[in-house]
Amino acid sequence: MSDANDHRDDITPPKEFELPDWFNLVAGALTLIGLAAFLGGLFGFDDPRRAWQAYLIGHWFTFSLGLAGAFLVAIHYVTKAGWDTSIRRIPEAFAMYLGPAAIFSAIALAGAEHILPWIEFLAGDGHGGGDVPHYVHLFLEKKSGFLNWTGLAATSVVAPAAIFGLSYWIRRKSIEQDETADPQITETQKSLSTLYLWVFVIGFSLLSWYWLMSIEPIWFSTMFQVYTFAALFQTGLALTTIIVLVLNERDYFGDFVHTHQIHSLGQLVFAFTVFYAYVTFCQFLLIWYANKPIEGHWYVHRIMDVGGWHWFIGFWLVKFIIPFFLLLPQDIKKNAKNILFYVCILLVFAQFGEIWYWVSFAPDSVDPGAHDLVQIATPWLEFLVTLGFFGVFMWTVGWALSSAKLIPINDPFLHETLPHGHHDDDEH
Repeated sequence: MSDANDHRDDITPPKEFELPDWFNLVAGALTLIGLAAFLGGLFGFDDPRRAWQAYLIGHWFTFSLGLAGAFLVAIHYVTKAGWDTSIRRIPEAFAMYLGPAAIFSAIALAGAEHILPWIEFLAGDGHGGGDVPHYVHLFLEKKSGFLNWTGLAATSVVAPAAIFGLSYWIRRKSIEQDETADPQITETQKSLSTLYLWVFVIGFSLLSWYWLMSIEPIWFSTMFQVYTFAALFQTGLALTTIIVLVLNERDYFGDFVHTHQIHSLGQLVFAFTVFYAYVTFCQFLLIWYANKPIEGHWYVHRIMDVGGWHWFIGFWLVKFIIPFFLLLPQDIKKNAKNILFYVCILLVFAQFGEIWYWVSFAPDSVDPGAHDLVQIATPWLEFLVTLGFFGVFMWTVGWALSSAKLIPINDPFLHETLPHGHHDDDEH
């Protein structure tokens, strides 16, 4: 199709996007705050474990946002969606953060032994546990084919690099279509996106097993990677919606974003809020019903041993109950009274809290019986370090949005984003 600006005389074209002057200053300040907090925690505490846990929390929080953006773009192409074409550059910009995230993932290996207790345990040929029960030795011996330094390092380097490489390729082809108006690029994008989804599923599963589930190496759940994905995509959709609402309020999209896109995003946030609750409850219910101590201790510890029951209930409240009932009305999903906007902000903050819940509530031993030794502190350090990662995320996303056109002007599906009555059937 021709340039969207010339498509119809009665269509309001998008505006050129430029970052406000304060944006990079804020991003830089947040990055420095996070770096100072991490270094202060690393060298100011007797035990560097908490600093590295804070690093993992901040890294996983922002890494998830990048993964959610790339996943949304891939689904867009594979399903041949048209309604979200005009907002696709936002998740594309999220995906560009996967480049810095790949570097951060490799850096995390330097602190892996402080986060993952099985590394030190297995380094002593299984004898590093001292009073660790015999069954723990047996479990870790059986898992040593997966839980080993080689597998962790290879996954932490190769998986993020491969995911970013494909995401970058998809974005480059998208920008190329702006310049060439070649409709064949859309077909190429479908093939690349299909490949990306395979790489994402395998890479993300391995990363979630290594960096989150193996924090407590005796415990396992066959649904854990689905659980972490549900949280990831719910948050990514929420942040995408926030940015779309902010930019649309300032009329950056012209006629190419309107009630249809806002309502559809609201429906997706609502749908994946339900999906998150379904997966979370199914994992809990199956483990509770099976009543096996090895599988159940993850929940028993977090709900009972360290008095975290209020956190468990709180996450259900802010990640499911409140969004579910608030987003039921159709008008709210269209952001009536800015309720969708505030719900999405709540979901983004809740994701930080849940990752903290996954990581910081874990014991520093491979022995499940050591849970009563865990002391939960107010997550001020974790929050400050996460702000640092978010500063890098802000800078990357801002750069990506300002370095290309805000909407893909020559995408053959762009006309589907226009309000009813603005389609030019002769051109399509």
